[in-house]
Amino acid sequence: MRELLYEAAKHYRQGNVLAEGGDARGAAVAFEAALRELQAVRPQRMRDVLLAQVYLSRHQLNPEAGDLSDLRFGYAYARSTAEPSVRSLAERLWNETISSGRHLTLSAPKGARRPPPRSVLEGSEGRAESAPATSAASAAGRPAKRSGRRRGGRGKAPPS
Repeated sequence: MRELLYEAAKHYRQGNVLAEGGDARGAAVAFEAALRELQAVRPQRMRDVLLAQVYLSRHQLNPEAGDLSDLRFGYAYARSTAEPSVRSLAERLWNETISSGRHLTLSAPKGARRPPPRSVLEGSEGRAESAPATSAASAAGRPAKRSGRRRGGRGKAPPS
């Protein structure tokens, strides 16, 4: 485990050096290698600190990317650690993104659930339709029977 952390830290440092030198492609490859190493390590404080640093560095490498997943992951990992420098970097990047309004203009990441179009939710008169009856009991006007035990009560419910 420790060897994987050391390898990930080495890839992270290499990515930072490449990013400072202007080689964004090489830095992205090094950060990706660091993430692969870190995903193989059991959750622990050092792993979370490195994950936060790598994700935040990837976001800084390309802050105008189509989604904010690197910032979100980095922010989440940074908040779960007690490392003040990583937390302050994550807060600064998060606040810059929120204040710039970029989070509002970006599209949802691939695979995200979107609400159905309004035409599906609205009837012919333009108002929302009610849900259809789902059981024979509700169709007959009777309340559906409850299954399972009641929580917090003593014994059975009184008959209705």
